[in-house]
Amino acid sequence: MTTLYIEPFSGLAGDMFLAALLDLGDERFQVADLEALARALVPGECTLSVTTAWRGNLSGKLLDVRTDESTKAPHRHLSDLLALLDRAPRELLPERAKQRAGRVFRRIAEAEGRVHGCAPEEIHFHEVGAVDTLIDVAGAMCALERLGVTRVLAHAPVTGTGTVKCAHGEMPVPAPAVAELLRGRALDVSGGGGERLTPTGAALLAELVERFEHPGPFAATKIGYGAGHKDPKVGPPNLVRVQLGELAPRAAASVAGTTSASTPSNGTRAEAWLCEVNLDDMTGEELAHAARAVRERGALDVWTTSVLMKKERPGVVLSALCRSDTREAIEAALFEHTSTLGMRWTRVERTECGRRTIEVALDGHALRVKVRERPCYEGASALGERDLSPEHDDVARIASATGLSLREVERRAIAQALRGLA
Repeated sequence: MTTLYIEPFSGLAGDMFLAALLDLGDERFQVADLEALARALVPGECTLSVTTAWRGNLSGKLLDVRTDESTKAPHRHLSDLLALLDRAPRELLPERAKQRAGRVFRRIAEAEGRVHGCAPEEIHFHEVGAVDTLIDVAGAMCALERLGVTRVLAHAPVTGTGTVKCAHGEMPVPAPAVAELLRGRALDVSGGGGERLTPTGAALLAELVERFEHPGPFAATKIGYGAGHKDPKVGPPNLVRVQLGELAPRAAASVAGTTSASTPSNGTRAEAWLCEVNLDDMTGEELAHAARAVRERGALDVWTTSVLMKKERPGVVLSALCRSDTREAIEAALFEHTSTLGMRWTRVERTECGRRTIEVALDGHALRVKVRERPCYEGASALGERDLSPEHDDVARIASATGLSLREVERRAIAQALRGLA
């Protein structure tokens, strides 16, 4: 599986991460792709430039997004940013990338809400609400999709030290929102005076990386450097490095949280958390709304099971599977949208297939096809086969538009996807 290893040895900001992805030099995601995405998100509102910048004895790409907001940051709400993301067509911003970008902004809103004691929807985004941050986050998620990245790793980021001046006044470093976003994770509180890790950079790491650690044996095929706009004279050079490549089989097993010799060679075993709540006083519509809210907060899977409860009353168990860094968001959603008085948490392990989504074109219509790469087990038949599953919503939409049957659209989509994967 394609792995991206992020090295925030000098911290991380959204523009640095996106610039480093552009510096990989991969033809699947280039500056022209980012410019097209920017035009779709905010037509006529920004100009982009990518140049080479030196930071100490190292150079990297410097991304500059200039808008009317560059000198005066706007005050947007979470709903405003999500509405802007929704503008982008799927061929420029695939659905999974759009959802990931939305979760990054939701994470920031939730962190700011905890800091300021209000609901995420009430937060006024200041610097983070500007057009350049929207492009940084959406562009990064689009790049990960185009590059086929299935796993993102990173070591502990450098945060900087001292204080930083922002819209809320002078704040300690790491900034309160950064501390909230990465609460429970080991950070490298060093790097010289000032802010090295921004809220956007922290939110990207929180969304993409399950835990901070070095990958072990790793074969990089492409390497990119992204430069920050400041060039501090104290501390490490203001750059982030990203490496695109593959983990060695043993390293993949280690990152997944196991050292078992039976780990499949192209699958991973990863730690997850199972959350369960018993409910007997909610309607079906209320349960559906709660399940949807939990899924939107980052759950890997959500389901319900019918049970008998006290006094033989029928009820349901609402279950959610998530990573450790989304537990708090899942709890908040369950307390907000259900009548539960508490919940159970169980640590579990799951073996995960390689998964990605590709897009094909049928009669001028874009259609998403999910690719599942089954793990390889020694001595088993059909080792490492790929399963292709066209997205049903897209299949139904194209069938209605073309008059073809659902099965014919599925057949053509799979054939087109196989040609692209050959």
